[in-house]
Amino acid sequence: MAWTIEKALADEHISDVRKESGEYEFQLGSLTPRITIRLYQKVGEQRVWWEQSHYIKTPGMLGPYHASRPWGDDEAYALHLAVTSLTSYYGQALKKGETPSDDWLIPDENF
Repeated sequence: MAWTIEKALADEHISDVRKESGEYEFQLGSLTPRITIRLYQKVGEQRVWWEQSHYIKTPGMLGPYHASRPWGDDEAYALHLAVTSLTSYYGQALKKGETPSDDWLIPDENF
């Protein structure tokens, strides 16, 4: 019998298996904390999910922004969605005349 990844992980005691696809790290504008985005696929699925080290909360936002759909159809699209979930709010705050502050980035305690 030829082994596949799915067969190797097919055990009643294992669930929610995922494979890391990539990790990207960057700074947002003039903010100093480094942000990390991790991409992963659940074994047997096409979608690419992401986790991020920080969320953004600019002045005027009620709370940090959490994407309601943290996945894309492929790696590039998932990374695009993760990055724009940060850059769009950062850019909007700058357009309103806000001064960037490191406290705009809220660490994800589960990351």
